[in-house]
Amino acid sequence: MRESIRVEQIRCERCVSKLATALGPLKGLHEARIEMGTSSVIVEYEDDVRDALDAALTGAGFKILERRELQQA
Repeated sequence: MRESIRVEQIRCERCVSKLATALGPLKGLHEARIEMGTSSVIVEYEDDVRDALDAALTGAGFKILERRELQQA
């Protein structure tokens, strides 16, 4: 699955680093691109990783505001 997930308040490089650290260990996460300008994370992952992905984002302190499915690259 490939999605754009808009989260609350990616404001600085420290936020980007915090997200990268939270998402890094997730098995089944194939891509994670953090876009500070849109406060979004573009991810590609196995379907069974969604709950762990949500937990990693919220555990790092980022509230999920919106999800949008993207076409596979």
